[in-house]
Amino acid sequence: MKTSDLMEILSERGYTLLYSFIKKVRFAFLLVLSFYLIVCLFSLVIHILQVVFQTKTDLPFNTMRNILSEALFVLIVLDFTTAMFYVKRIHYILTILEIGFIVVTRKLILLDPKPENAFLIVALSFSAIGFFLLILYFYRITGRLRKGE
Repeated sequence: MKTSDLMEILSERGYTLLYSFIKKVRFAFLLVLSFYLIVCLFSLVIHILQVVFQTKTDLPFNTMRNILSEALFVLIVLDFTTAMFYVKRIHYILTILEIGFIVVTRKLILLDPKPENAFLIVALSFSAIGFFLLILYFYRITGRLRKGE
């Protein structure tokens, strides 16, 4: 019969205390993030309704671009919130790739199509393609994307 020494007992107890602390902090962060997501959704809905009633569904390009940018921001917050429920690390990687793709797409939408921004638009487009291909690859690895379905 092997007896545990003092270091093993302390490290085991320290690990369980740290694990329970991290679980509590994660839960608190999830509550704050969920509240922020609800506020963002309400803000987006109110903004869309205000714009639609003011313009009587005759939306100019800049207004649609701003609404789409706000919607993508809400999607980023939603992606962060859903990531808090994941258990596997590969899903966190997928979430980071999705958020990166959304951020690059949002930047592309907000960028003015001027000739001096042409190189930046091309570079951001290639990085968006890279993010998209990596997302497809990781969806395939995680089994979320299946052949023939």
